[in-house]
Amino acid sequence: MTRLVPLIVLLLLLPAASVLGGDLPQVLQPNTTAYSATEVATLTQAITTLEKTLNDYNLASRRYFPDEWGSRDFAAYRAGILSEKGYETSLVSGEGWPDGVHTWVLVGVPLGARTAWIPVEATPEAGRSQQALGYIPSTTDATGKLWFKESYLSFSIAAALLPNSVPVAKIRPPVSAVVVGESTQFLALTSIDPDGEIVLYQWDFGDGRTRVFTTWSARHKFEEAENYTILLTVIDNRGKRSVTTSMSLRVGKEGEEEEATSSSSGGGCGCGG
Repeated sequence: MTRLVPLIVLLLLLPAASVLGGDLPQVLQPNTTAYSATEVATLTQAITTLEKTLNDYNLASRRYFPDEWGSRDFAAYRAGILSEKGYETSLVSGEGWPDGVHTWVLVGVPLGARTAWIPVEATPEAGRSQQALGYIPSTTDATGKLWFKESYLSFSIAAALLPNSVPVAKIRPPVSAVVVGESTQFLALTSIDPDGEIVLYQWDFGDGRTRVFTTWSARHKFEEAENYTILLTVIDNRGKRSVTTSMSLRVGKEGEEEEATSSSSGGGCGCGG
């Protein structure tokens, strides 16, 4: 599917969605002037935990800026991933950036009666692909205090994510017997996203090895003859994960007449098309 669908959705999303709580979220600097010592400790730990998620290569879209995606696409994808992990998120946009109207994400951290908002940037440099989910635009001063970059403190639009349909993962079983040491192709070409496009295909081959692909074709070699359970999860362009689907697979030694067998949970085998 082309990128027109996600772009249209996002172009409609930002002007149409209501501002959270009727007012723009306020991003405060993470220092003891803005917060109490207890709040700073909570916020600091939250930032450390968030950074671990943002640096997970397996979650990065691998899309290029600006040839494939713009900042709206990257922001919506990242916000969706973080929302799936339980974070409160808001898409925010401001003018005057190199790409015109730029969009990034605010991540909310509960601090008792109020919420601290952490700015997160996901858009890579021009001509590069997204190799990490994002980063927190900040600097540390001579005293060790963390400060968010000023350009991320103000914005003109804030919007929540619109509902996003769950993508469906489907595995097409190998067409011939699978043999130890031989490269086997697995297909997920009938996996679908009802309102966008699939960005990542996350495979678990049941032998302790996992791979992430940006296309529906995957190849893998098995080192031992036994029964394996193959798992597939897909992620769409707004960060929604599918239900994991599975396939039972017999891997035999050369000369055996075993056939691949499949049983699925979730998305099905995807044998069509």
